[in-house]
Amino acid sequence: MKILVVAPRLPFPLDKGDRLTVFHFLRYFSRRHEVSLACFQEPDQDAAWQEHFAPFCERIEIVPLRRSRAYVSCLTGAVGRTPLQVRYFGDSRMKRTVRSLVDDLQPDLLYAQLIRMGQHIEPHSEIARVVAFNVSMTLNYRRLKAYASNFAKKLFYGMEYSKLKSFEADFARRFDRVLLISPYDFNAIHQETPLENVFFCPHGVDYIYFTADSEAIKESNSLILTGNMNYAPNVDAALFLCREILPLVRDRLPDAKLVLAGADPTPEIRALAQDPLIEVTGRVPDLRPFVNRTQVGVAPIRIAAGLQNKVLEGMSMGLPMVVTPAANEAIQGVDGKHLVIANSPEQFAAATVHLLTTPERRMKLGQAARQFIEEGWTWEAHYSKLEAMFVSLVEEKGREVDNRLV
Repeated sequence: MKILVVAPRLPFPLDKGDRLTVFHFLRYFSRRHEVSLACFQEPDQDAAWQEHFAPFCERIEIVPLRRSRAYVSCLTGAVGRTPLQVRYFGDSRMKRTVRSLVDDLQPDLLYAQLIRMGQHIEPHSEIARVVAFNVSMTLNYRRLKAYASNFAKKLFYGMEYSKLKSFEADFARRFDRVLLISPYDFNAIHQETPLENVFFCPHGVDYIYFTADSEAIKESNSLILTGNMNYAPNVDAALFLCREILPLVRDRLPDAKLVLAGADPTPEIRALAQDPLIEVTGRVPDLRPFVNRTQVGVAPIRIAAGLQNKVLEGMSMGLPMVVTPAANEAIQGVDGKHLVIANSPEQFAAATVHLLTTPERRMKLGQAARQFIEEGWTWEAHYSKLEAMFVSLVEEKGREVDNRLV
């Protein structure tokens, strides 16, 4: 097959879920298919980063993202029905780029990453078109609104939630297939009639890369939360952890240490490092050394949709994880066997203290977590099923076109 991928940003560095997904998509599908990429380049991204994914692509076209144009588009569409994230990425230069690539490459399948990029493949109805929604943005913004830290954010998230609620299902019906990570996301989409073009495709994890260093020395009473630290759900999780959970842990273990490891920490997150036992790393070239030296991984995610890569990566490294129910929705690890699920600050702190003070339990849980990943959460396991669907869809689309020509 010839596959054209349309993405919202360069798929590198691997510090955001969509970059991670596109990178591994390119790597997997380039093994047996011709894959090309059209993507935006954000102002803070370096075009030289394409050296990391260029070996997987037959052709790459990069469109600089014009933020001034994007902001104006959002302002002028504030009272309209189209979600602002769709307007933000509605650059005419990307539409022309995709049209040109379609004419030149004659692809068998068009794949758009996230709802915001579906608009760029929608016009090409003669080709099999797949949009990776991955998460329900309706669910995501509903939770963002619920946990917004101030009125302005609550107003913005509420406005986008209202737009998405009436937009998401209608937009999904315009494509041959829509990818979602879990039934939780499917059920969160407001559907007057059920969507029939959904294919469930969770993310995976590079379990070879994310393998623990058996020689690493663990720091006593140490915790870690990973993730991009300017992404609202991760910011909320870090603040919730430090303000409501960590003090309860320190009631039992006063020397409990925390690492907040991830790129671009907000001022609120950087301020947490005033506590001498809290380390805020900022962007690091490799998260594994930080995971290797900590004893317990925590993911107190309250604003969740789709899949939590941070949980998969920690489990892959044999790290015993304490997570909220929301963080486990798509992963479906068994509580007490693969990870520990806790909801309230009191439950979360108690579970964390228990793991920190029980080495045998940490070891058993970490081993079970690693096995859980190896058996069902590799990129290859999920993308092989997606590949089979693509082949079937392309054949189906070809028959439709032939029938129209008869």
